[in-house]
Amino acid sequence: MSHLLPRGSITTSGPLSAWWIGCEGEGENMSTWQSSFREKMAWGKPKDSWSLSLEDNLKPGPREPGWRRYQLGRAFARFKCSHCSRRWASAQVMILFHMRLEGRQGQVKMRFFGQKCKNCYGAKYEKPTFSQENTERILDNLMQKILEKCYQEFKANPHLVDLIVEEEVEGPHDTARCEVCALGICYPQTQPCSSTSHFVISTSQMAASQSRHLAWRGAENKKNWTLLCYVLLVLAALLVLAELWSGK
Repeated sequence: MSHLLPRGSITTSGPLSAWWIGCEGEGENMSTWQSSFREKMAWGKPKDSWSLSLEDNLKPGPREPGWRRYQLGRAFARFKCSHCSRRWASAQVMILFHMRLEGRQGQVKMRFFGQKCKNCYGAKYEKPTFSQENTERILDNLMQKILEKCYQEFKANPHLVDLIVEEEVEGPHDTARCEVCALGICYPQTQPCSSTSHFVISTSQMAASQSRHLAWRGAENKKNWTLLCYVLLVLAALLVLAELWSGK
């Protein structure tokens, strides 16, 4: 299903552009993530109580006993510099989850890894912001991993939900300003980005594909209607001939 995996980042200036709508402010609104996560887990495991919290010191290395790890890499997100208000997007964002189930109480710790603004000296790591659609998809994947790692429930087809690359992202990944790379856990630069399978085509390409599909269906419908008209004409001619023959 993956057709495109852009790399690096893009920038925009001036007033809010269309790609930034709904993504103002710094980082994620955790209440949105928490409420959606609770709803999904209440539907999937109504007898258990699960919580989701943000943990900025979460490490991808060794874990405490009883904790399971799920690491989502190369997600698409947007950033905003808290100093100069510059905005950019990246398809190389990592999210780390640690999860644990004790009795009927489940707990998930989450960490967003940030990126620095390239225009500001001494810039801090800004937190990513995800679209509502990708937030839902990330949480769907998290729920599947919880079922696998904490309940030992495995699907026959364990394919994760694809994330959306919502804008074309040009240029190489900026390793010098990536928090994941600074920690030494980023992806090898020798690995081509196109090898991942957790992305789908951008929204612009998706719209173009849908337009072509609709055009094709329209052509097929027109051809079917033409064929139906020919059939009806033949049937009408046969009925007329039958009437004439019976009149004799």
